[in-house]
Amino acid sequence: MSLIPKIDRISNLNAFNAFQEDVVRASEASAAFIALLESQIKDLEEQLKVKRSSEKSWGFRSPQGSTDIVYAGGFYQHSGAANDFSAGPTFGTANASYAAHFFVVLGAATVDILTLTVTGTSINDDGTRVAADSQNIVIPSGAPVDSYYETPKKWLGTVTITVASGTAKTCDFGFSKYWDNNNSDFSIEGLEVTWLAGANANVDIKLCHHKGAPGNRDWTYTGSGATPPTAIATLAGDHSTEDQVVNDECGAWKRSNLDVFINGGGADGILVELHTDTQKAFELGTFLMRIKT
Repeated sequence: MSLIPKIDRISNLNAFNAFQEDVVRASEASAAFIALLESQIKDLEEQLKVKRSSEKSWGFRSPQGSTDIVYAGGFYQHSGAANDFSAGPTFGTANASYAAHFFVVLGAATVDILTLTVTGTSINDDGTRVAADSQNIVIPSGAPVDSYYETPKKWLGTVTITVASGTAKTCDFGFSKYWDNNNSDFSIEGLEVTWLAGANANVDIKLCHHKGAPGNRDWTYTGSGATPPTAIATLAGDHSTEDQVVNDECGAWKRSNLDVFINGGGADGILVELHTDTQKAFELGTFLMRIKT
């Protein structure tokens, strides 16, 4: 039955006024109900935004014959010598499974738009391999020294770098591979590292923040391999004098007070550097990182 009476049933003014009041009350009740629903929906959305904690870990060791940097979670492969790419040099080893971005760090400011073309075999995160592929790195005019640029594409084996247009500038360059939480943003909350030493050695462990945004200046040009951005945390920085490992003894490093956002959905990520001055310094070890997503 309709709640709205017909006009011909309204016999007097009082009845009509009462009808109007009922309509107002119904409207107010409906508005309050809608407001309640909107509030509950907003609360639910906020609950869904609550970050979830999880852990990511990597095993590591110092191989025989290595006294330099060993990586976990990714790697940097530096050129060792700067180049302006005017002669079309190659980089990398044939058939090597790098699956890494190619990057450059400017050693001199650009005077016009500089376009570099990287050519080789690419591989994407869906597992699609393209045997003859290329991608440009476009560096704007006036880009200063230490500016960083990388290809969104990842490469396998040897790549060739040429100057497509603009005035050539000397750059440090190389490959970069980093962990980006499957191309998703995350925040680092802490880390915990344990190991068994295989030799007496001076060591350092660095949690590195890879910054790949075009034009960022967190890198430093050296002419012999770019220096990456400042590490998020280092064992040597925390432990100071007691930064050594002792043969056949265990050791540990922990941080629980980190709060660093990583733009994994962009071009940022993390990797771990293990620095040693003695072969087999780390017989075996585990690097665990606590994150929120």
